[in-house]
Amino acid sequence: MKILFISHDANRAGAQLFLLNIMQYLSKKGIGMHLLLLGEGVLEKDFKEICTVHQYPKETGTKNIYKKAISKIILKQNNQKALLNNLLLAENFDLIYANTIATAWVMPELLGFLKIPLLTHIHELEFSIQLYSNQQDREFLLANTTKLIACSKAVAQNIIKNHHFSPEKIEIIHSFVENEKVILRSQESDSQKIRQKYNLPADAFLVGGCGNAEWRKGIDIFALVASNVVELVEKERLHFVWIGIKKEGEYYEQICYDIEKLGIQKHVTFIEQTPDAIELITCLDIFTLVSREDPFPLVMLEAALSQKAIVGFEKTGGCSEFIETDAGMLVPYLNTHQMASKIIDCYKNQSSLEVFGKKAKEKVLKKYSFENSVVKIEELLSLVNS
Repeated sequence: MKILFISHDANRAGAQLFLLNIMQYLSKKGIGMHLLLLGEGVLEKDFKEICTVHQYPKETGTKNIYKKAISKIILKQNNQKALLNNLLLAENFDLIYANTIATAWVMPELLGFLKIPLLTHIHELEFSIQLYSNQQDREFLLANTTKLIACSKAVAQNIIKNHHFSPEKIEIIHSFVENEKVILRSQESDSQKIRQKYNLPADAFLVGGCGNAEWRKGIDIFALVASNVVELVEKERLHFVWIGIKKEGEYYEQICYDIEKLGIQKHVTFIEQTPDAIELITCLDIFTLVSREDPFPLVMLEAALSQKAIVGFEKTGGCSEFIETDAGMLVPYLNTHQMASKIIDCYKNQSSLEVFGKKAKEKVLKKYSFENSVVKIEELLSLVNS
């Protein structure tokens, strides 16, 4: 079997890391593969250690360029595409594995000359699907998909409901993290040293979240939850920590504006992207998922493996699917007052945190592992190729 994998870029994010892990495993099994990258990223060197990597020719902007220069640029791009297409055609691939909806735009061209089955892996819910693909490309991708991998039940349900995709062609395969590695790092972490390193209160009850500074991740909602908690228990030692935020951009400035107006600056710490993310999560007393939409957040699994109770919003994706009734607490969508109330209850009854945290860890180890997912993917690859 020989597979052409396609990734929208090589950034260090959940979908790309998932693909890297799968490709590393399949490479060790002797399966032939190439990777077509539609964008750049820091993981490119890791992919190149596994297989041949092709870069799709970049689209060059044409603003303020003379017409003659534009013609030369377009001709060069077309020549590069033709060379790449001929190279891919000569490889005689057995199937295409398209990772994320953001690869949809290249499919009409590729399937125009690669007449082979297409396995599509969707990591997105509806807001992101609409954001990262246009309707024409999206419909073409789904119409030509032989089998579709959904990273959670929520993703599968959305594809069926909003895109009328056949349930019989969908396989739910959950994303995963490196369980043993996360557990080891959590166990070896010195929480007091980490608190000192990042200037966090030594004796405070820490409430945390993690993710990029974007509307979908709901850091503005996190600020409102913090404000609700502080308003109710102002004199108590509770502190709010957000891990992995990029301290620039309009959205970040808006959050800072709100925090100042709410008067909670001393109760909130923002930490930029750091290699100590797991160690910081280990420092927390409770982990929040405040995303407006999140198909199956990998940081949720990392928090669970660190035995943290998780509180999240319903109707946001994989959060409800994982937490259920035993790994933490769910509150109605964007109900910041109820989330604040749950956090305060946990602060006053911290024994409940241990129960939730233990169950969350057990659940990851039992249901969400590389071994479980990779076996399903291997079976699906064989099915699509048969």
